[in-house]
Amino acid sequence: MIDSAGIAFRISMMIDKKLLIVGGLFLVLAAVWKFSLAPRWTQRLPPGWAWRANYIGISATPDPASGRFPADNTTATYQRSTRIVSDAGRPHLVKAEDTFTIRDLNTGKITWEYITKAMADPATGVHLEPDVKDQVLVFPRHAEKKTYRLRSNYLKGVPLAYQGEEDIGGLMTYVYGYQGRGEYTESYLGTAQYPGVQIAAGQEVRCADDQFSFKVWVEPLSGEILKMDESCLSGDYIYDIAGGQQLAAVLRWGGTTAGDDVLIRCDQVRADRRRLLWFDLYLPTSAALMGMMLLGWAGVSRWFSGRRG
Repeated sequence: MIDSAGIAFRISMMIDKKLLIVGGLFLVLAAVWKFSLAPRWTQRLPPGWAWRANYIGISATPDPASGRFPADNTTATYQRSTRIVSDAGRPHLVKAEDTFTIRDLNTGKITWEYITKAMADPATGVHLEPDVKDQVLVFPRHAEKKTYRLRSNYLKGVPLAYQGEEDIGGLMTYVYGYQGRGEYTESYLGTAQYPGVQIAAGQEVRCADDQFSFKVWVEPLSGEILKMDESCLSGDYIYDIAGGQQLAAVLRWGGTTAGDDVLIRCDQVRADRRRLLWFDLYLPTSAALMGMMLLGWAGVSRWFSGRRG
């Protein structure tokens, strides 16, 4: 006589064993995805990464005769771009180039330009040069409500303090800002397109009356900047470092990203957020849940089989 109950029990045990194996594999997959694959696919500076901003601001250069700033400002275009120029050191480091250009809107003439290069950790966006390792080239993924020291183009480790949250184009952002001393002598030394200004030894260029202001709106998950406001409305001057005397006016300037540029950035960051959420959260979480469900199913099945036995 065929022992149908015994056969059914053995089949049930075989199914439970397979469920345990598959459930365990799903949990392993979730762990490998989360801690090995996701970090590679969600690097702060992935291959081909670039950031650009084009916006309208103001600028004023001193009158050649009087050496003073005019009463009125001229409208200027601000163009900022940061891009990866070398992946040779990946995954340990990448080289980035940061270009910032201000042009007179009417004449197209460059009134100021500065280009810098930096080595950064592609996973975090932190600088790798020994003397600036505590400073960031870009805000990290999962930005926190704390102060970051930003070293980017003319900014030399400026401490940007967390100031609150604000909605930009339907995206929640963290606002970071700084107002105070702004010294950026090197940015006035000139480029191939900008002649720069003459700065003697023992002199520096800084914002008058410590009125330099810099503010950014950052989407915290991606670490991407959506909006930026920067200015020295009191004017940059050449100063004697030892005595502190104001020697010559250089440039009065200020700009804020707005309009189409902010809308374009919002669309780009939304797409980046979706990709990050899928790779870093949704897919590994789904795999882990599936694994736990299969293990739970196998456990319950074994419990009922034991009861029937």
